[in-house]
Amino acid sequence: MVTTGASAAVASRLLGRTLHGERAITVDQTNQSVIVADEAVVKWLLPPVMTPHPGVELLVHLESRGFGAMPRFLGVEQRDGLVLALATEYVPGAQDGWDWFVDDVDSWLRGSLAPADVIAGATRMGALTAQLHAALADLQPAAVAARTYHVQATERLDDAMRLVGGEEGARLRDLAPAVLRALAPLDGGEVLAAHRVHGDLHAGQFLRAGDRLLITDFDGNPLADSAERRLPQSPLIDVASMVQSIDHVGRIVVKRRHPDRGAEVAELIATAVTAALAAYGPLDAALLQALRVAQELHEFLYAATHLQRWMYVPDAALPALLRAGL
Repeated sequence: MVTTGASAAVASRLLGRTLHGERAITVDQTNQSVIVADEAVVKWLLPPVMTPHPGVELLVHLESRGFGAMPRFLGVEQRDGLVLALATEYVPGAQDGWDWFVDDVDSWLRGSLAPADVIAGATRMGALTAQLHAALADLQPAAVAARTYHVQATERLDDAMRLVGGEEGARLRDLAPAVLRALAPLDGGEVLAAHRVHGDLHAGQFLRAGDRLLITDFDGNPLADSAERRLPQSPLIDVASMVQSIDHVGRIVVKRRHPDRGAEVAELIATAVTAALAAYGPLDAALLQALRVAQELHEFLYAATHLQRWMYVPDAALPALLRAGL
């Protein structure tokens, strides 16, 4: 539990002047974040992370490369080899994609927003992801065997079939043969270019404030330990996560707001995904499709271990993705 005044003290030290006023960010998150004086966001890591912190490494590198599409990094609070908290610029009026993108699709369904405007949001996400990867390309450049991701995905499938219960678990087990077929492109001999990537790049990490679109939260995969988060990865990992999150936006809209308009939403979302990929640039479509399937297995595990009410999303998204890949 973060004590009152601790966040203001950290922000004041980092900005070199006294700041007053705190309010907590209450959305679902692994850590605890506090807005200080409408100038800084102090994110407390629960539990603290040993230095070097993966997210801090990315933030420092991106700043050195002039990547401006993120809240400005202010610094860290650390003690005894542990990073306790990190602070970034507070962006007034910013909404993450689980809000702004969901609202855009909802507005389109209600007739107050053109479909082109919804697709434009996805296009910007794809283009910004490409810019992010260009800025990260020289941070731990390496190579990774595609089979690494095949092994990881099949382990995820086994874990998900063990941990996901009820009707969702039964449907997942029925899909297992199709999932394994969809993962097969990863089981070849390809060696992929790799470097440090975001690691958890979904719609919620894209902040929109007015005309600005920013990427935030560089901590990496919440299901991985700190050492794994610091490994170079294929940028396709981020792309798969990003485009599947566009699909997830559609699932949220149908589930929570318009259960009778699933077919319309699915058509628009498919167009939005295509637009995001076109904006990103050329990539290996077969490997990406397999990694998108692997991403949905990650979503099952995240729901089973962190956020049970999220289970409806991969439960709907995985079979749709498998059908699309036939």
